[in-house]
Amino acid sequence: MNTAKLVESYKRHPAETEAGLRASLRGGAIRTDDLDLGDLFVECFGWNNFRHCRQNLGDCAERAHGVLRAARVEESAGANSTTAFLNITQQFAYERVLAAYDVPARVFVNAIPTRPSKFKFERIPGVTHVGDESDVVEEGKPYPEVGVGEDWTDTPETRKRGMVARATKEAVFFDQTGEFMTKLDSLGEWQGVSDEKRAITCIVDAGETPKNQYRYRWRNYGPLPTYGDNSGLHSWDNLVASNALVDYTDVQAAWQCLVEMLDPATGEPQNVTVKHICVPPALAFTVPFALKGMVRRTAPGFATSGNPASAEIPNPTGDIVGQIQAMSSQLFRAVSGSDTTWFIGDIGAAFEQIENWPLTVTTMGAGSQLEFDQDIIFQSKVSKRSTFSTVQPRKMVKCTA
Repeated sequence: MNTAKLVESYKRHPAETEAGLRASLRGGAIRTDDLDLGDLFVECFGWNNFRHCRQNLGDCAERAHGVLRAARVEESAGANSTTAFLNITQQFAYERVLAAYDVPARVFVNAIPTRPSKFKFERIPGVTHVGDESDVVEEGKPYPEVGVGEDWTDTPETRKRGMVARATKEAVFFDQTGEFMTKLDSLGEWQGVSDEKRAITCIVDAGETPKNQYRYRWRNYGPLPTYGDNSGLHSWDNLVASNALVDYTDVQAAWQCLVEMLDPATGEPQNVTVKHICVPPALAFTVPFALKGMVRRTAPGFATSGNPASAEIPNPTGDIVGQIQAMSSQLFRAVSGSDTTWFIGDIGAAFEQIENWPLTVTTMGAGSQLEFDQDIIFQSKVSKRSTFSTVQPRKMVKCTA
């Protein structure tokens, strides 16, 4: 990467250069490792300022601070140089954080759809289904009138999360760009881990807070447990006890529980498709036997009792239920706290992530009080405000051993 040409292009055509740099980083034409903070500083503020700051780094931090400030005030292109240094670095910082954050291995958060919102919390209005009210109408008789009822759910409050990575003068003047990039990797990685853990917490109903942050809030019934027997306000049964995952019969029992749940307004069976099976690593190698293993049916009682008739067929789960995605991770085991409990259903229909703003990377350049106090000349902040919510718990089933 030619840093001099990049800076010169930015000073002349900032918008076009920024768009081109962003596209090159995302396309892989430029790697985030190509950034050298020292070279960028030299091209933005000049070699003399770079050398002067390096020489006065230890004993004269205040003087180095003055050099940077003078470069911005006295140079005819000073303001442009400062903007170039900040915005070019921001593009590299954003792509570095995003690369560490957005990885396919975080399967649970990727399975939950995201909905943008402008509010901390919401009351989402809705109407009940009409149901099967289509009656026979005799000649000359009026058609029956049908109506819908009021319905609503409340969402939990969104919360802001984030971290800050700071680059000191040492990172610029002693060629420690790699150290700063490692900090950016950590920001993206751990923000992604946080999202994945909270997504799993929502799915397994582990409860993020004492107020059960992610639970179902239907009408005015408050946060209801996601899984349980049909009892009291918990008007659905999506808990199958004594159903350890061994073979296809256990999947059948969970599927039977899922399809037996009814729409609370119409009393009709719900329209649900099984798409996911969530297991801890201890059950990961059991899943293929439950979903794809051959099935043998034996019928004893024939003339030769020691040689009963038997037949073997492919596992019928895929033909009856459909293709099911197996999902597992050590984080799932850590959050759920069990090696035997598993879940099945449609994660995308049961849960959602409500987002006020997505992962945002904000940068601040030199000139702040932190530069004077701690030699911080560049800092990058990762921020996100969101929450997870249970939309319809009747789309999932929990099974215990």
